[in-house]
Amino acid sequence: MTNAVYTMTVRALSGVVSERAAETMLRAVLREQNIAPDTVSAQEMQQLISGPLLARLSTVMPSARARRELQGLSGQLESKYPKAPTLFTQNVPLATWDDAGGATTVWNDLMLSADDFEFEDPEYGGMLEGRAYDLSTTLDQDALIQLLGKLSGVQGVMVCRSSGEVLRSRAVKDPAGLGSVVAASAMLFQKRALRLMSADLGGQTVCMCPLGGYCVAVVANSQANVGRLLVELQQLRVAA
Repeated sequence: MTNAVYTMTVRALSGVVSERAAETMLRAVLREQNIAPDTVSAQEMQQLISGPLLARLSTVMPSARARRELQGLSGQLESKYPKAPTLFTQNVPLATWDDAGGATTVWNDLMLSADDFEFEDPEYGGMLEGRAYDLSTTLDQDALIQLLGKLSGVQGVMVCRSSGEVLRSRAVKDPAGLGSVVAASAMLFQKRALRLMSADLGGQTVCMCPLGGYCVAVVANSQANVGRLLVELQQLRVAA
């Protein structure tokens, strides 16, 4: 059985992809979050739309279009359920990959929680497949940052310890602040044993990949294919 919130979302999503794909995609996201189709609330659906659902839809179409389509869906949901406002926020300042401009990223103001993140388990490999990095060395830290920087849409990369201690970063204008987000996220997700985390920040996405006692954080713009980026991060391994 399903409820009105689920039905409304599937109907709107069916205007973007096929009805079958919409149903499959939404049920998969609900299952990952342990939410039932017949009990999902409007607030929960808004969290799913701006996080896990956006990441999934970005694997089948350009990220910019996926975001645009889901922003419209989120707006419809807000109109129907005023107490469940859209979570697509604007004007979250992030550094660009070439480190241009003077914006300051205020990571501590984001107040991310476990529900802001999603887990993806892609079934295909990418350019990082089979590679292992010794993140205790600056050589491999720099090599990994350079490689991730070649991915389309990547604006900044940071390597840190799971405690949040920054080891190396490029084009992240507040690495210490992002490090604190990493540390808080590690605590939030340690009981879930997840290997990939991402949060939609409205126009940008931050992806995190815990690697033993380390973590790699990648900031990507709205043009990035988040699904592909998660695929690449999934291939990362720490050298024994």
